[in-house]
Amino acid sequence: MGDTILFETLARGVAIGGFAVTGLGLVLDRRTTPARWVGGLFFLGAMAHVIEGYRPGGVAVASPIVCALSVATTGLFWALAYALFADERRFSPHRLWPAVGLVALWFLARSMPPTICKPFWLVFNLASAGLVLHALLVIWRGWRDDLVAQRRRIRGPVMITAAGYILLLSIRDMAWIGGLPGLPAAGLLQSLTLAALSVAASVALLRAEPLLVVASKAGEAATPPPAPLMDLTPADRLVLARLETAMDQDEVWRGEDLSISALAALVGAPEHRLRRLINGVLGHRNFADYVNGRRIEAAKTALAAPDLALKSISTIAYDLGFASLGPFNRAFRVATGVTPTEWRSANTPVPTRLRLVETGGPSPKADKTA
Repeated sequence: MGDTILFETLARGVAIGGFAVTGLGLVLDRRTTPARWVGGLFFLGAMAHVIEGYRPGGVAVASPIVCALSVATTGLFWALAYALFADERRFSPHRLWPAVGLVALWFLARSMPPTICKPFWLVFNLASAGLVLHALLVIWRGWRDDLVAQRRRIRGPVMITAAGYILLLSIRDMAWIGGLPGLPAAGLLQSLTLAALSVAASVALLRAEPLLVVASKAGEAATPPPAPLMDLTPADRLVLARLETAMDQDEVWRGEDLSISALAALVGAPEHRLRRLINGVLGHRNFADYVNGRRIEAAKTALAAPDLALKSISTIAYDLGFASLGPFNRAFRVATGVTPTEWRSANTPVPTRLRLVETGGPSPKADKTA
């Protein structure tokens, strides 16, 4: 018994240290990216979770504040999945509402009498599992378009493992709700798992962190900085020349179903080489953003053209390769800060004769009389 408590204490100490180092590494970074603060909050919650699960001799030692932070970890994991893998360019406070909601559900279930609390705990655990499953969807959905090799590699090993751990906790708690027996030596098993996760997170995020957490504005180059052209091989130069022709002259970005694999086939290059060149030389982190950058620039021109003033915004979006109006509106607003309608109103030139009438100049009738 004493050896088990000792091993569990050591394992939890390693876990706390690993999470603390990783969280500090993100927070102390001077770059203002969503992953900086969301990651710091997540690893603070992870440390609280390690402490909250420590029950030597079956006695809980964590304070209610630590327990609340531990509960929020699942919601913060969901927010971190967006910050790291969806290339969000600014911190969105609404991403924290799921964490706040989980804490509220936990407090409500905790406040209920033992005779009626189990349904509330069931709702809490189902909400936690739902957030984790949605985070997994976010991670999986962006895998194909991700151009950052280091980030593509950690999608599975680290984040999905963490999600699986959180799901197992939810299953364990729901088993308790159903009156099923718990796992033997669950505390030691949990502490060893947390220690392994903390080390994996430290290696994955801190070692590759400069490439993982840098977010770029739409249309702008992102890290890593573009490689000097002199460092490119003749094969790389050929692929870039073909890519330039395909994008600038052939305008293949207008195709609704354009993918990184389809573009690689068009330029006659292996997909991994094309990913490396678009990311390392052209400076784009996400294939969809790379393609949408061309589409949005073309949309800005089309919306400001007087001869296209009667063309609907949805028709312009479809002509430029967007499958529906919603994604076009979102991409346009992220790139420009305004909606397509607002852009058209602000940038469409007013005919000269109409400007004269609005400013009190010569009227059309006066021109004819003259």
